[in-house]
Amino acid sequence: MSKHVEIVKTPEVLGGKPRVEGTRIGVRMIGDMVRRGDWTVEEITSDEHFPDLTRDGAEAALRYYDDHPDEMETLRTQREATFERLRERSRAQQRSDT
Repeated sequence: MSKHVEIVKTPEVLGGKPRVEGTRIGVRMIGDMVRRGDWTVEEITSDEHFPDLTRDGAEAALRYYDDHPDEMETLRTQREATFERLRERSRAQQRSDT
């Protein structure tokens, strides 16, 4: 029997990014992993990888991911920008240490 799972956004969890209710598992991460073909729903819902994620939760995340492509692209761009800022800081720190 399928259970209805909500996708929620709360400022204090994952910075307000959409996630599966009752978890700290982000929609974009699930969507990217499955839609790129890196993982299957069965793999990500195994106890080994994401023990708090149910099949219903993964499917809800994928529906949200597919229904909100612009939001997912914005989140992906923000993540990449954050990583680039961190890389630049690390490079600057390395240069100042030499």
